[in-house]
Amino acid sequence: MTIDEQLLARIEALRIPLDDPASPMDWKDWYHFVLLDRQGKVRILVNINLMGRPGHGEIQVSFLVNLASTHLLPEEPVDTPMATLGTTFNLEWQPDMVRRNPLRIQGNGVLLELDGKHSTLQVQDERAQLSIRCQGEAQAMPLLVTEDSPFGSGFIGWGLVPGLQVMGELSVGEQNFSIDRDWFVYHDHNFGRFRWGEDIAWEWFVAFATCDDGRQITLVLDQRTNKDHSVKYLPYIFVYVDNRIHKIFLGSTLAIHWDWSSSPVMPVRLPGIMASLFADRTLKVPSSLQVEAADECDRLLVNVNFETTMELVVPDNQDRQYSFIEEVTGRVEVSLFLQGETLRAKGFIYGEYVL
Repeated sequence: MTIDEQLLARIEALRIPLDDPASPMDWKDWYHFVLLDRQGKVRILVNINLMGRPGHGEIQVSFLVNLASTHLLPEEPVDTPMATLGTTFNLEWQPDMVRRNPLRIQGNGVLLELDGKHSTLQVQDERAQLSIRCQGEAQAMPLLVTEDSPFGSGFIGWGLVPGLQVMGELSVGEQNFSIDRDWFVYHDHNFGRFRWGEDIAWEWFVAFATCDDGRQITLVLDQRTNKDHSVKYLPYIFVYVDNRIHKIFLGSTLAIHWDWSSSPVMPVRLPGIMASLFADRTLKVPSSLQVEAADECDRLLVNVNFETTMELVVPDNQDRQYSFIEEVTGRVEVSLFLQGETLRAKGFIYGEYVL
């Protein structure tokens, strides 16, 4: 499939003004990668966030790995089917660490390059014994959703590329795992101005599922809300089949229903200093999810069972206020009636529920 490289360039373009010494401190650009192996035994999130402005801002890195317990060494036993590992670190944003065109973000332990269809991603934390390095090429049709959607005290926009072909390697302790073309890799770029901890939140996921005949379905859902999710704004779900978008359900055509753990739990929490600060914080976490969508032509049913939860505590860079992001992964079953044909598929999901 031919990729629209002009649209791709608009999606990836850095929105933070690099040459304005008075640029507001609430500017944010963050680059988000999800990598899933086809067996669901390795699930990875990498998030690289620029916040503020050069010389007065931060580069924030999150690197989370969910790994089947059977992949752990005997001396690292866990009592759950999936082990949850991760690291986060912040770097002072020096002016020479970010180049605009082509985009390059480089600092101690992190490298991101985006040049047309091609990307390079590297994150390493020696203390956590976690590293990833890979190179990718966009395969799926890119989408730019909006550039000025109202959000909290400012706005947010985003673009997505829900399919990359990637080669690379993940290292966890002394073990190495190859990342190859059979993996599903998703990327998006979010940008805008708002403050973490404001009365804003979202429900989001990317799901990848395979039909018996080999066709591949990718679903990307976004639902923006207030912080307690009592007020919800226009939801939508993009439906891709084999890297091409075939359908968008939105608004009243969608019903989203989350189920929660029967009792509060203490999730794995990052970064460590925030885990200490919120050591007494327990909460019910997502256990399952059902999404139904239908219009006069097509129907979609998505059933999810979540298997892992990790909580990221994201502080604002100006005031003592926080957003809590529940990072969840699990298994998904999809039934899609599209253009007179029913497709059924099974696969895996990576999602976020923000509080």
